[in-house]
Amino acid sequence: MIKKAKEERGKWIKKFFGVKNKMKKFVIISLILTIITYICMGCITQNEVYAVSRENLSSKLDSYPGYTELINNLKAKYPNWNFTILYTGLDWSQVIKNETSAWHGRNLISSSKSGEWICSTCGGKSYDNGSWRCASEAAVSYYMDPRNGLNEDYIFQFEALSYNGNVQNIDGVKKIIADVGFMQGNQITYKKTDGSTGTINKSYAQVIMEAAQEAGISPYHLAARIRQEQGTGSTASATGRGDYSGYVGYYNLLNIRATGSTSAQIIANALSYAKNNGLDTPEKSIKEGAKFLAQSYIGRGQDTLYLQKFDVDSSDGSLYSHQYMQNVSAAMSEGTTVKSSYASMGLMTSPINFIIPVYENMPSEKCSMPGTETVVTQNVVIKGTKVNIRDGKGTGANIIANLNNGDNLLRIELATSTINGYYWDKVVLSDGRQGYVARNYLTQVADIKTCDERVIANTGVNLRNGPGTSGTKIITMLVKGQAVTRIEKGKYNVDGYIWDRVVLSDGRQGYVATNYLNFESSNNNGGTTTNEIIRVVCGSGLKVRQSPGTSSNVLTYTKNGDQLTRIQKDCSTANGYTWDKIITSSGVEGYIARGTTSGSEIYVEVVTSGSSNAGSGDSSEGEYRIENEDLICSPMTTVQTIKANNSNAIINRNNVELSEGNFIATGDIVIIDGTSYTVVKRGDANSDGVVDAADYVRIKNYIMGTKTLNNSENKSADANKDGTIDAADYVRIKNYIMGTKQIEI
Repeated sequence: MIKKAKEERGKWIKKFFGVKNKMKKFVIISLILTIITYICMGCITQNEVYAVSRENLSSKLDSYPGYTELINNLKAKYPNWNFTILYTGLDWSQVIKNETSAWHGRNLISSSKSGEWICSTCGGKSYDNGSWRCASEAAVSYYMDPRNGLNEDYIFQFEALSYNGNVQNIDGVKKIIADVGFMQGNQITYKKTDGSTGTINKSYAQVIMEAAQEAGISPYHLAARIRQEQGTGSTASATGRGDYSGYVGYYNLLNIRATGSTSAQIIANALSYAKNNGLDTPEKSIKEGAKFLAQSYIGRGQDTLYLQKFDVDSSDGSLYSHQYMQNVSAAMSEGTTVKSSYASMGLMTSPINFIIPVYENMPSEKCSMPGTETVVTQNVVIKGTKVNIRDGKGTGANIIANLNNGDNLLRIELATSTINGYYWDKVVLSDGRQGYVARNYLTQVADIKTCDERVIANTGVNLRNGPGTSGTKIITMLVKGQAVTRIEKGKYNVDGYIWDRVVLSDGRQGYVATNYLNFESSNNNGGTTTNEIIRVVCGSGLKVRQSPGTSSNVLTYTKNGDQLTRIQKDCSTANGYTWDKIITSSGVEGYIARGTTSGSEIYVEVVTSGSSNAGSGDSSEGEYRIENEDLICSPMTTVQTIKANNSNAIINRNNVELSEGNFIATGDIVIIDGTSYTVVKRGDANSDGVVDAADYVRIKNYIMGTKTLNNSENKSADANKDGTIDAADYVRIKNYIMGTKQIEI
């Protein structure tokens, strides 16, 4: 695309060189200004291969591996199906980074899963109600790769969710909810807010059809969503029964705003939404839910189950943060429910519309389903004599080598089940061959390091759990410009490459071919810099944004001391800041404010040998200010932030002085030059120093009269600074947690 643009500019220049006299001068001056503008804007636009667009099926799709054949197979069987291609313009590796390492917990997997399904960084950490774990990159890649859904079973996650009266009818709705016990019958009996019983002379299927028609959305989508949220029991869940203590007579069948860290929080948040919006009958709940889906998702370009789960249509100006559910498999599983209904009614041959997303730089093969083994990169030694290394799992597999006590191996997989009474772990011999050995004969040892070098990926390349392109698993993709630490160089020569072992900033390790790694570039004075390592010295860290500007979507956060790769400098001056384009140590590409437009690099420093890790800059996007007897600060403020500008400051909590590295909290006392100030941390309504779900629950309980706030907490709870404590404040805190809004001082 960039090459084509350059060619077109060249033709334009040649065409107008023939213009004479004043007209010629005018055109040339205009042309120069245009080119200068183009160059200056290049920082923002170069990585955008295509703007987001929706187009009819054409040969353009042939450039994306695997799509055309799969869609043609479906069209051959179902010629009435229509396909629209959503060209997201997004780089595949960046999509996966933003759905995983940029925001752990954005995608969850059932705790019943193990091995490759689970994020290795979060491990066994519980999410939501405790029965969920953070999904791994492999799991997210599998569910996000549209090619895994281009088959008869999973295609309906891509069905357009607008109302289609030609194929959608009440019989289909009845099919979808046929196994939902509480939704049967011709009437709806429910509990009123006074505890008495009410009756609606309509069936749930009728209400769903009416709601869908009024909102202009698919009744099948609405029915499947309710089924997914409420289950198939003889009674609805706690959010749909109307009998939950404190919320009798209120209903939230679609679980709108159902978030929290415990089941009780989730239910309370969902029913608070119902109560605040007057949803005191199941019918109101369903019709309000349909409008919510239409306005908040389908109307924003998220008009398929897939796009509601994965926010990758940027036409509304945001990405990744506006996602209906955390369950990574939700779109695929809900789609199968809809498909079953279509099949049972004989509607599979009807004219159905599908919207299929594509990404730039996708892998040539479909992303495979994760395995149950745990992927590792570990040094181990043999304990025993003549220990057998086999070419497969089990005592019946062929022996490929015998090793003795103290011999070194590289372990790349941990088995999660036994065969012949042993856990068989996958290992790599010193000559690069792979095999299996019973875990009883292995002892893990510390990493064996032969070097300690900071290097940078010179292209997008897979990081694998061991040397070689075959028999190894992809841990993640390193993006061009991503910095890693090399600890082993040139030990293995496998599959035509020399392999190096590297460590990521989050501690994960793996192997990458040597020729895809370079040492970082030296600092260039002024202008654009390439692959320059910088360190965050802002005490509270920096936000990484989708584009330059404080109103842009937050992709992820960096902490004080984090190292970044600066790939373009001085991209923009917006909102009083100078913006650089960077890549985080986890591979997320975005923009940071490196300082104010009137100053130098306040928030970052170029990494040189011997440079300090200590942060010394002011805070980003407003950090703290003193107002009368209060020190008002933003959510990320630490002790170090305050001391960066007031070296003699003392910060006490309950008469105990806090050390550097601690977040300060609402109610802490800061003493500067002998004067005491009480900390008011915006959003920290429960005085624990962290702005999270507990704060908006505290505010909600305050509004309902079940909790009180002291003077400092009251000021902190006013997250949107409008002078009152109301629902808008806990919505602002939730949006801050999701990265869609900031909390300013």
